[in-house]
Amino acid sequence: MFELLGWSLLAGIVNALAGGGLFFTLPALLAAGIPSTAAVATASVASWPGYVSAFWGMRRRLRGGPLIGLTVIGLAGGGLGAFALTRFQAGNFNYLVPWLLLGVSLLYGRQLLSSKGFEGPLGMKPSAWPVLLGGSVYGGFFGGGLGVLLMALMGQLRLGSSLQQHAIKLYLSMLASGATIIVYSFSGLVYWHEALLLAFGYLFGGKLGARALEWIQPRLLAWGIVAFGVALSGYYFIRFYTPFGEL
Repeated sequence: MFELLGWSLLAGIVNALAGGGLFFTLPALLAAGIPSTAAVATASVASWPGYVSAFWGMRRRLRGGPLIGLTVIGLAGGGLGAFALTRFQAGNFNYLVPWLLLGVSLLYGRQLLSSKGFEGPLGMKPSAWPVLLGGSVYGGFFGGGLGVLLMALMGQLRLGSSLQQHAIKLYLSMLASGATIIVYSFSGLVYWHEALLLAFGYLFGGKLGARALEWIQPRLLAWGIVAFGVALSGYYFIRFYTPFGEL
């Protein structure tokens, strides 16, 4: 019990700062004997309170932003991804995850080095719709490293300032996670006892992470996300491609 609470508290902080909280909670659920697909569903449902508390701390950053468009993208993408998980085994997707995380992390790093930078005006370009929808579908289906993925995509789009990008990341993650609750509740995949335990940790961790976002230097945090994304992809390479992942 206390182990799950501890991992989810850390996961809530990490999700607010960069993303990748599933890196901590998914192994804990698997170690508890929960099947892979059910573990992904349980962790996704449990993460929602953490996203709510983290976004609440950043909500003023999106005043005047494209909330209607983002709401449609987050709910539709999360719902589609969660529905796909109820029809397919998450294990079939596992082998693509490290490549995806590594690719977007390197792209984000490239954007940070670009003379154009990674920030821009807060507005929904036509190209942002399919890009962010794809990220939200991924969030509903698997979600590991979702924050890294969304930050990399927004860096490519130069969608808002650094803190506005973090607010969008948390808003889309909150909506995608909320959509999974509806879909997974009818699927029978969620282990509700474990989900509730994790939810408490995510809730307080998200609040702490949102506070930290306000005082960390934006560019330093951006490079930290790149480093974390590369490290996270390495973890998943080991987990899914080597015998050590079975240990």
